[in-house]
Amino acid sequence: MKKFFFIYFAFCLQFAFCQKISLREIAPKNVANTENIVKYLASQLKDRYMKNKATGTYYDDIFRINIINENYNLSLSQLDSLRNITMRNNSVTAGAMGSQFEIYINTIKRAPNKNNFDKIYEEEFKKKYEKLPLKSQIILSQYFTYDPIALKKDISEIITSNIKHDSIDISDAIKLCRKYNIYDVGNKTFKLGAQLLKNFEKEVFTIYDSIKVTTKDNGILTLSVVVNNKAPKPQSTILLNTIYSDLKNINEAKKLASDNYAGVILNTRGKYLSNNSIEPFEHEVEDINEAINWIIKQPWSNGKVGMIGGSYLGFSQWAATKKLHPALKTIIPQAAVGIGTEDFPMNNNIFTSYAIRWLNYVVNSKMTDYADFSDVKKWNSTYKQWYITGKPFRQLDSISGKSNIIFQRWLNHPSFDDYWKNMIPYKKDFSNINIPVLTITGYFDADQLGALYYLKNHYKYNKNADHYLIIGPYDHSGAQGYIKNELKGYTIDSVANIDFNTIWIEWFDYILKNGKKPSFLKNKINYQVMGTNQWKNVNSLENISKNTLRFYLENNGLLSDVKISDKSFSLLKVDLKDRSDADELLELKNEIVENKIYTKNSLIFTTNPLDKSFELSGNFSGKFKFSINKKDVDVYVYLYELMPDGKYFLLSSYMDRASYNKNNEKRNLLTPNKKETISISNNKFISKKIEKGSKLVAIVGVMKTPYYQINYGSGKDVSDETILDAKELLEIKFYNDSYIDVPVIKE
Repeated sequence: MKKFFFIYFAFCLQFAFCQKISLREIAPKNVANTENIVKYLASQLKDRYMKNKATGTYYDDIFRINIINENYNLSLSQLDSLRNITMRNNSVTAGAMGSQFEIYINTIKRAPNKNNFDKIYEEEFKKKYEKLPLKSQIILSQYFTYDPIALKKDISEIITSNIKHDSIDISDAIKLCRKYNIYDVGNKTFKLGAQLLKNFEKEVFTIYDSIKVTTKDNGILTLSVVVNNKAPKPQSTILLNTIYSDLKNINEAKKLASDNYAGVILNTRGKYLSNNSIEPFEHEVEDINEAINWIIKQPWSNGKVGMIGGSYLGFSQWAATKKLHPALKTIIPQAAVGIGTEDFPMNNNIFTSYAIRWLNYVVNSKMTDYADFSDVKKWNSTYKQWYITGKPFRQLDSISGKSNIIFQRWLNHPSFDDYWKNMIPYKKDFSNINIPVLTITGYFDADQLGALYYLKNHYKYNKNADHYLIIGPYDHSGAQGYIKNELKGYTIDSVANIDFNTIWIEWFDYILKNGKKPSFLKNKINYQVMGTNQWKNVNSLENISKNTLRFYLENNGLLSDVKISDKSFSLLKVDLKDRSDADELLELKNEIVENKIYTKNSLIFTTNPLDKSFELSGNFSGKFKFSINKKDVDVYVYLYELMPDGKYFLLSSYMDRASYNKNNEKRNLLTPNKKETISISNNKFISKKIEKGSKLVAIVGVMKTPYYQINYGSGKDVSDETILDAKELLEIKFYNDSYIDVPVIKE
């Protein structure tokens, strides 16, 4: 028995540490031939690649591998398995995905000797195209675009860099096969397929691309229009204003046209064919109105316009309402950026390092620089270099490789001043917004604070605001319709996986075509309570929860429901000069559900186990009484549920620059060693069932990370401070009369 165990153990070790494929069996003359290498690897992978079998990733890899193996029937079967998995979340994508390979396979099966290949390919293409629903037909074009030069380079790099000692890791072999598969099939068929697709689409849509509109101040705007030939005219228009110029955007307009609307893409001034400078966020207030003026004069327009889109596109809809055009009848802002307010490019007046990465993404070219944006290694290196050298935040753009005029312009406006206010509705501007609005955001949406800034102020300044909200366990992309079943360690409730696309079209039909209101909208505020598998509906955010549990910060690390003293305190010392933690900070995953949490440069306060379960719905609030030996400080709070199984669930987070706490429009420096007060607000909204036996954990600390400005407390403009301004240790006392209020709905 003991002998068997050691043999078995040795076998397991061999399997665990030999996830490589040897290339020694290939003749030397064939090793230099890419096709021979790939075919050999594919023959080995068909039996050895078993990781995550029955998942979408597995089938997406293996069906391509078996195309290379010329095992076509098996490949088609595996492609069907991939589609069935995808169907659960996105039927439109499931229908279209892999069509380029399916058509190729069916052509090869009918024309193995390449006789009449093009003719048979056209027949197979038409057969597949006509079987697809219209919306799947629309996105088909994205499967027939590729860059053969880039693919060839990638293939060469994988072979050169990853074949070592006559072997290659299985993961690298899979990447190589995928790249080669696209390159090979693409060279043989994609050009033909793309042309056939254009011919078929002409029967359904009329497409006007590259339309130029000149504004009153001589700016140039570029529009693309798609009209459904089979829909009655004139028709309402759905407008998307985007800074992410891409030829694929026309597909979004086609989707809208398939629902019998004219779909219009407006590229932000300076993008696509515009010769103006690219100045993000600065021109939407006027430019969108100019575009609407052009739209309503077209023969296919009935004079009614709606808008939709997420992130920057969400911001742009609110910009359009600042000077509301009579033809703009409704907006659906998703994950809308609250520019200059609470989320981007600064969170409660603290600038984010991500700002320069995003700016390069959109201003590097007239299109969108995906390659630069996706270069995580480059950006982490940039953030690290800035962090460890202690240079001014203002030099972050130069450290990244080139200066950026917009980045510098933003840093010159650290307060929420007129520069930012001119881009979006501000205070009484909201009183004039009398159109219906449907806002979408998520508990884990990076722009949730922006999305709720608009909603809260709309209701504050317009008591009759016709404004609906859908909020649930979604991240930034989820709030734009790309819902994930598992989100950073958390599996969402089944009821949270809703069909946003159907709701949005129902909303447009409701407003623009006098249809029925979407049945999903039971009240103005619609929120999903995580852990209960149910949605709740109330008429205002304020009515979600009027009850709170108050917890004080005791100096023994306890979050206590009893106030002990206002004279004792918890002391935190932070060395702002210490940069030995750079790599550790850059590698933090920031999961929603974690086994352990990061606690450096912070204090930990924990409640006793909770004796009852309850629903936590809303924003935690509170007041921190503190004193510091500096003129300013950036503080943060992370609120967790420490669940009975020992895992931490991130409920909400908050960061703030103390000198702006009382007024984000004007900086008021602190008096060193004087007791001050920070009011906690502008943090993330969440709704979740808190289990009996859980504990609440508050991590209270000082911001010191490569991902945000570092406030050294000298009182100078934080963008100009350097590590030389750190001087003595930062010492901050959190007094025991500091507290956190947690919103609760008791069961």
